[in-house]
Amino acid sequence: MKILKKKSSILLFLLILVIMHSNNFFLDTYILFKSNYEERMTKVYGDCGEESYGFIKKNINKHKKDHNLEILNPNFSFNNSYWMGYLHTNKQFDKDKLILINNKNNLKKIEENKFKLFYQNKNLGFYKILNQEQDCFFLQKYD
Repeated sequence: MKILKKKSSILLFLLILVIMHSNNFFLDTYILFKSNYEERMTKVYGDCGEESYGFIKKNINKHKKDHNLEILNPNFSFNNSYWMGYLHTNKQFDKDKLILINNKNNLKKIEENKFKLFYQNKNLGFYKILNQEQDCFFLQKYD
């Protein structure tokens, strides 16, 4: 009886070990402890593409922190990346700056560093590019 119980325990342990290995538990745990929060978020949500966590984070940290920035993402039905923690309810939106991710087709060049922005079939006015990485843009209203 004791031997059967010991064999069952060993088999259960081996089964759990195999399941953990097949689900990359050990690798995921290593990555979790090795990488900081920002690195993990950028790896999962991208630097410029998909939700563009890295691009948004860099530009929000670099520029105005006393206002929220409008984030336009035409590739997703929810249309923004506020769920990443960028929206602060006690702050107003900056009406002169915004972030456009995943689409350069919404910008029509008028002259050097002056672009007309169309979004969801609406003309949002003229903007200049403050920062660009691939199809991600940090824009400011043109004076």
